[in-house]
Amino acid sequence: MSVWVTSDRRRRVFVITAAAAALVSVAYALILHNVYFGDRAVTTLDDIGEAVAAGLASAACAWAASRATGKDRLGWALMSISAALWAAGEVVWSIFEVGMQVEVPYPSLADAGFLAAVPFAVAGIRAFWGPPRGTSASWRIWFDGVIVAIALVSTAWGFGLRTVWESGSTTLWLDLAYPVSDIVIGTVLILAIRRATEQQKGRMALLLAGIACYSIADSAFAYLTAEGAFGAVGNVLDTGWFAGFLLIALAAIYPQSAPRTAARQAPLDLWQLALPWMTLLTAAAGDFYTAVSGHEGSVFQISLTGILAVMLTANMIFERREFLEMLTKIEASHSTLNREFKTALAGIQRLSKTIKDAEHVDGEEVRRLAGDIHREAVRLDNMVQGMLETDGDEEARDETGADLPAGSGVPVAVGPNY
Repeated sequence: MSVWVTSDRRRRVFVITAAAAALVSVAYALILHNVYFGDRAVTTLDDIGEAVAAGLASAACAWAASRATGKDRLGWALMSISAALWAAGEVVWSIFEVGMQVEVPYPSLADAGFLAAVPFAVAGIRAFWGPPRGTSASWRIWFDGVIVAIALVSTAWGFGLRTVWESGSTTLWLDLAYPVSDIVIGTVLILAIRRATEQQKGRMALLLAGIACYSIADSAFAYLTAEGAFGAVGNVLDTGWFAGFLLIALAAIYPQSAPRTAARQAPLDLWQLALPWMTLLTAAAGDFYTAVSGHEGSVFQISLTGILAVMLTANMIFERREFLEMLTKIEASHSTLNREFKTALAGIQRLSKTIKDAEHVDGEEVRRLAGDIHREAVRLDNMVQGMLETDGDEEARDETGADLPAGSGVPVAVGPNY
């Protein structure tokens, strides 16, 4: 009982903390948008606030690592390092802009901290990966990953990456590094959510929201820098970094589910199956924005759309083939089980009828027939037990992606590892 009480208390504390983070983020955005308290105060709040949010995320991830085991501990430890490096970059930025009151050089040591955080974030999220879920082979996960990455590139291209690429800036490659890094992190995270267990889903969803928030800020920074429009006074889009790292901190302290015993392991949720394909909607939104904004579609963006169409067609063919293979296996198993059950039951009926119809049966004959009936019953019992064990093996293979096709709608069993 105390475990459940503790779990409920942690959930209440988490809800209160999440509500406070939301209110602070809204207030932060309003201050940046309306420049309350003057330019100097807003710039100070903007820079120091981002550093504090990243520092909180690093501390929360370190706390989560201290309470986790195995790959989860490694994942949170790497995420803590990533957030700490980003916070260090923001501290350097603040020294220039707040302490020295000069324009921050670009590039600078701040950019080194920001970009150094990327590989640790990728490695940390990669450490959370479990066995493939909802697909029949591990290579399909990477196939899905390529589709997601192309869709995200297409989205970014439509919403500003093209402008950065065509800007001709002397810092072009650094400008591109921020949105491209976010695309890599987002792709890895979406694949991690596809593999997430029942206990991981809440944390992975918060991580996705956090990374989506600071990805928007990164893209805005790259776009405004390429246009020469990134001002000294905080931009409301900077809220993306502030809120994003608070969401990462919330992901780290997300309360674990209370222990429970389940006859069956939790299935893969529909939203986890659909999430990779939701990125196609964002790609379509990028194409739509390009059309309505009067920009002529580039050859690159049209090529991305064509590649996505080809890959999606191939993916549907793979899914249908796997689904047909699964149906064939089910029909073959049904036929075999039907035949074996009928054989065993017929044997028991024949032996019991022999005893029933016999006018005089001595004790030795009864014992012999009873032994035959017992052997048939044992065989039938072993057959049922074998079916149950096979079903368990199938669930284990489903967890590692051996038999079920992606998007087939068939629940996939997984076990909690949090």
